[in-house]
Amino acid sequence: MKHVLIIDGLNLIHRARVAMFDANNGLTSTALRSVRSLIERFKPDVAYFVLEGKPQRRIDESGGTYKAQRVTMDDTFWLQKRQVIDIIADHLPVILIRHPNYEADDVIAHLARHVHIEDRVTVVSTDSDFIQLINNDDHRISLYSPIKDVFVDAPGYNYVQWKALRGDGADNIKGIPGIGNKRAEKLITTPGAMEELFNKKPETRQIYEHNLSMIGFENLENSWEKTTQSNPSRTNDNLRLRLQALDFVSLTSEKSWSKWISSFDRLWIQFPSQA
Repeated sequence: MKHVLIIDGLNLIHRARVAMFDANNGLTSTALRSVRSLIERFKPDVAYFVLEGKPQRRIDESGGTYKAQRVTMDDTFWLQKRQVIDIIADHLPVILIRHPNYEADDVIAHLARHVHIEDRVTVVSTDSDFIQLINNDDHRISLYSPIKDVFVDAPGYNYVQWKALRGDGADNIKGIPGIGNKRAEKLITTPGAMEELFNKKPETRQIYEHNLSMIGFENLENSWEKTTQSNPSRTNDNLRLRLQALDFVSLTSEKSWSKWISSFDRLWIQFPSQA
C-alpha cells in the first residue's frame, strides 16, 4: 500500500497569499516552501497538486450564481500563482493535475476513491467539502487541515445531506430558510424528520435536491482521460537558477539548497524517465 498525498492546489496558493507583499514574490516563495514542508512531513510515495477546472454544470444549474460572490484577485496574485504552477509543473516531482471541466474537489475525490483505491490517502485542504471523503468505517482516506494542524474527524451524520439543508456560503449555495447547523443535524439524524419537513413545505425538497447536486462530488469515470498531468524534468540546476532570479536567496543558498531539493528525491520514482 502506497501513501498518496493530494494537495488542494488553489487552496494552498490562497493561503500563501498572506505573504504576497512580504518580500519579492512572497506568495511564490511561501507556496513552494509549503509544498516542501508537506512532503517532508508526510513522506508520501506519490504526491499530487490539483488545480481547478471550470465547473460549467454547476454554474449553469445555479443560473450563474455558483461562487459568483468571490472577490477577483489583482495582477500580482495572478502572476505569482502562475509562477508557482509553472515551477511545480516544470521542475518538481509532484504530479500537477487538472480537469478542464471539473473543480479540484471532484478530481481529488476521484483520485482518492478510484485511482488510488488500494492506497492510503492524505488530502490537504481547509475546504470542509472534503469531509465527504472521510467516514468512521474507512480510515484509508484522511483529511489534514494545515491551518489548524489537525486531522479532521468524520462527523456522526451524512455531511452532504447536512450541508444541502443549511447551505454553503463559501460557494454561494443558499440553504433552506430557517435551517442552521443544529437543526440540519437534528433533521438528518431523526428518523422521518426530513420527509416530514418536505411534506409540510414541499418547496424545501426542491432546494434540498438542488443543493445535493451542487455539493456532492461529480462522477469523472467517463471523462477522466481529459485530465492533464505534468511531466517535469529533473534539472535541479535550472530550478535553482530560476529561483535565484526570483530573489529567493535563503532558499537557494549553499547551506539550504541541497537540503531543500533532497526532500523531493523519493518522489522522482513517479517519473521513471527522470528517476
